[in-house]
Amino acid sequence: MSSIVDSLIPLGIYLAIWVAIFLVGVLIKADRFGVIIRPYYIMLKTAAFNNWMERLGSRWRRGWLTFFDIGAAMGIGLSGLAIYFFAKGLYALLVRSPQANPTSLIIPLPGVTISWEIFPYILLSIAVLLIPHEVAHGIASVLDRVPIKSSGVFLALFLPGGFVEIDEENLAKRANRTKLRVFAAGSFTNVVTWLLVFILAASLFSSAPSGVLVTSLVQGGGAQQANLPQYSVITAINGTATASIPDLAHVMSKVVPNHTVIVQLIDGQNRSIVTHSDPSNQTRAVLGIITTNYFASRVPGLPIVSAYQLFSAFNWMILILINVAIVNMLPLFPFDGDRYFDTVLRILGVKNTRLARISASAISLSLLVLSLVFSYLRFGTIFLGG
Repeated sequence: MSSIVDSLIPLGIYLAIWVAIFLVGVLIKADRFGVIIRPYYIMLKTAAFNNWMERLGSRWRRGWLTFFDIGAAMGIGLSGLAIYFFAKGLYALLVRSPQANPTSLIIPLPGVTISWEIFPYILLSIAVLLIPHEVAHGIASVLDRVPIKSSGVFLALFLPGGFVEIDEENLAKRANRTKLRVFAAGSFTNVVTWLLVFILAASLFSSAPSGVLVTSLVQGGGAQQANLPQYSVITAINGTATASIPDLAHVMSKVVPNHTVIVQLIDGQNRSIVTHSDPSNQTRAVLGIITTNYFASRVPGLPIVSAYQLFSAFNWMILILINVAIVNMLPLFPFDGDRYFDTVLRILGVKNTRLARISASAISLSLLVLSLVFSYLRFGTIFLGG
């Protein structure tokens, strides 16, 4: 109970600050400065972003057209991939396959749906996701002179991002090729961003773990009593190498509770730790540590804690970018995939696309909901990072 209260205290402080900002905004009439403040969001609208996207689009017009043409072509593959992944995942959940993975929602409410520890990583990942996504829609529009009505940045309680409001009536009159570019631009840009982040992470970190990183200590556990420092990297137990968490688990499976083990650290130090009994299994010995695999940084002199934080940021960006890019291309209203699907149908000569779009949305929504339901029944949660 106390841990729940402790996690909610920072949330209460944050919401109190949010209320204070809202009240100050109302008092000074922040709308006069282009800042729109509402109880649940803060938004900055400015023409500067419109002009910036127009200049950026005109500077490398041929390159942008090629880029978004590739995205338009890949849109079909992304839509098909989205349906395939959800159908395959749902089947795995239904047959209770060992390969089944949880289907999770990203709702960044720190202390409620996610821990405060990972909140900054998810916040950064969502910003890296949303801002390039919306800018891509804007640039793809101005390339064919589809007006941008407004643009800006926002903070909706815990969700940061950017927005681009395109003139939908003007876009509806444009060629199908233009529509495909605009509708696929966001997800395709997210895929490209994901690839760049993946390449950057691969260049900065080793591809295989070389130890087990202690991210936190269990209160009253053996490791805490032995004064094992947080962010230590365990490389061996009793002389047996532990290059990964499975290695550590294998070594500890042969140890009994209340037994002293010698823990070798990456800095050459040794620590003697008396194991305790696992509360859920009294015959199992535990060190009293929370761990993750340690991937060595290739950046000279980078402290282990900084390397861990950077690696975690990359991990969350990689996870969120590719998954949201694919989900967004589901033929499901109001996702971009729905309007992309509508345009493809019109190219194929289908004049009344309403029934096909409703059917596709119903199928996609069913896959999403059923995946969440059976994922909850199997894994006990529907929140990513909870």
